[in-house]
Amino acid sequence: MVTIESYSDVFAQLERSHCRYVIVSGVAVVLHGHVRPIADLDLVIDLKDENKVMQSLAALGFVPSLPLPLSLLTVLRLFDQSQREIDVFARYRVPFDELWVGSKIVSIGNIVSRVISLEHLLLVKSKHGRPHDLLDIEALKGLHQ
Repeated sequence: MVTIESYSDVFAQLERSHCRYVIVSGVAVVLHGHVRPIADLDLVIDLKDENKVMQSLAALGFVPSLPLPLSLLTVLRLFDQSQREIDVFARYRVPFDELWVGSKIVSIGNIVSRVISLEHLLLVKSKHGRPHDLLDIEALKGLHQ
């Protein structure tokens, strides 16, 4: 089973490398208090840090599913040998600088990371409108009323 802690080495590596990133999607939902299964880690990055991010992830054994630079894509999926999956977004429904300014600093074990604000998370989930997004919205609103 995938847990947030399954990615603690990723958070530590990105922090050591001084990469600007924001955790979004399922892991963000869990970090905002709604416990539910997660399948992967989704990150939105500052494109100015693309090389640092990709080098940091490569150092941990993550390889891209496509041999293209992230700047040409919206999202790039990476895997490691243990089949952990990371989706790195170059473009997102909320511009990176807005995500960064609104993000919340959280502790994951002894590592500090940035997670999308609840406001932005609810906005993105409502725009996607998939069944699991609607369930996440309902659960998060119930927790934060």
